[in-house]
Amino acid sequence: MRSSVQPLMTDPPLTRRRKAWLVFKVIELRLRFIMILVVTGLVFGYWDEITNRFEKWQRNRSGLTQSTVESSVEFYCPMHPSVVREKTANCPICGMPLSQRKKGQKTELPTGVLARVSLAPNRIAQAGIRTEPVAYRALTESITTVGQIQFDERRLARISSKAKGLSRVEKLYANFTGDRVEAGKPLAELYSPEIYQAIRELLMAKRNLSERSQSASSRSIGPDILEIGREKLALWGVTPAQMDDILTHNRSDFKLPLLSPITGIVVRKNVVEGQYVNEGDPLFEVADLRHVWVTAQVFEDQISRVFVGQKVHAVIGAVAGKTYEGTVAFIDPALNPETRTVAVRYDLANPAGDLKPGMYATVTVKTPVSETPLFREKLALQNQKKHVVAKPSPTVADQKICPVTKKELGSMGPPINLSLSANQKVWLCCNSCEEKLKSDALKYLGTPEPAPTGYVLTVPESSVIDTGTRKIVYIEAEPGVFEGREVTLGPRSGEFFPVLDGIGPGQRVATSGSFLIDAETRLNPGISGTYFGSSQPDSTKP
Repeated sequence: MRSSVQPLMTDPPLTRRRKAWLVFKVIELRLRFIMILVVTGLVFGYWDEITNRFEKWQRNRSGLTQSTVESSVEFYCPMHPSVVREKTANCPICGMPLSQRKKGQKTELPTGVLARVSLAPNRIAQAGIRTEPVAYRALTESITTVGQIQFDERRLARISSKAKGLSRVEKLYANFTGDRVEAGKPLAELYSPEIYQAIRELLMAKRNLSERSQSASSRSIGPDILEIGREKLALWGVTPAQMDDILTHNRSDFKLPLLSPITGIVVRKNVVEGQYVNEGDPLFEVADLRHVWVTAQVFEDQISRVFVGQKVHAVIGAVAGKTYEGTVAFIDPALNPETRTVAVRYDLANPAGDLKPGMYATVTVKTPVSETPLFREKLALQNQKKHVVAKPSPTVADQKICPVTKKELGSMGPPINLSLSANQKVWLCCNSCEEKLKSDALKYLGTPEPAPTGYVLTVPESSVIDTGTRKIVYIEAEPGVFEGREVTLGPRSGEFFPVLDGIGPGQRVATSGSFLIDAETRLNPGISGTYFGSSQPDSTKP
């Protein structure tokens, strides 16, 4: 009997192609999963950039493209750098139309201005910035150096033997160094065979003249022989009075006295009694110490500040509580190559004899700065460069530049003609310059008046910033607006510097906090204009 159960149906066998397709589908599913994970990670990682790009795309779609272009420029006031606007307008301070520039662009500064920065009143108070007007002062430059007391060479005498050949020192009147002698008094007596023979010949000529006075030949020859004998003794140092004494008393034992030519102190004694000396040997040196020299050593970089006739003060350590005053009498024309100094001498009275040669002195040379040769020379060069107004009433073509803003006339609108007096007119670039020019016409139009006699223009030492290659001061051009100016200064005198060029009288300089102003120009070069220090790249204004 045939079974009624039907056999089960089985899947067809997998072919090679079928197997490959299944493997491909499995790999595809896994790759999709991996791609989803990668995309999700990238979205989370770059979410900020995606949102920024989306917002930019949205703004462009909303019609804000024009405002984006306009935001790349800004409008500023050349006179008040703190005034910056996004749209064109007038300066709320001076009313001048604002100028256009790119954001971060450095401001074009007037000629002579190295940097400009504007500070709010609260920042000025916090920084402790103080200003002081530039004024004339009577500065005195001092040089302090070491000096030494020396003999006055004009009052120093050297006594030597005039007798021919060897002479013997028979007697000394000046027995020791330091002995005081009077002018015309003997220092010593010398015996010389040559002088003895000359005296014998003189006495013999006198005797022969008296014995043969009746003879005509004697009367013509005798006086000549006597006169020749006197001249011979005079050449050896015998005075006419001594010769008369020899002839009157027939003194053949005459000893030649050495007389002191000046009153002073024996500073050197080279002989003793009984010593034989030659003709010309120096026997004594006598110095008049009622007048001495003070010789000071001045370094070569200071010698230009010293001149003949300059006042000098000396303090001697051995003479306490006394100052000796004098004037420079001589400057050595040669420099000492070893010490690199020049000797400067001045004369000093010493009536009491307190000053001894060899003493050290502290010498102070004081010079009014206005009288120093270097200051006079630079001041003369400065005067040659002074601006001279050729026409009292120039035209726009003649003047070309506004004296206040230093900008070209017409750059701020139609030029304005201002009459300062009946004979003087000037052109300005805008209305805001009129008030400034009237408040200080000397500052903008002319050179300052010459300084009073003995006075120089000065700035405090605390206001000067020395960059190594130039010296800078910050002046307050407007309330809260400070401008850096390069100045030419003389040598420092106390707490002040004399000014040769760069600023004028009456301008206010920052004396306290000037380094903070300078730091502000470094930190924000975009708002301060060209900086005078190291070169810096342009930066975008924050």
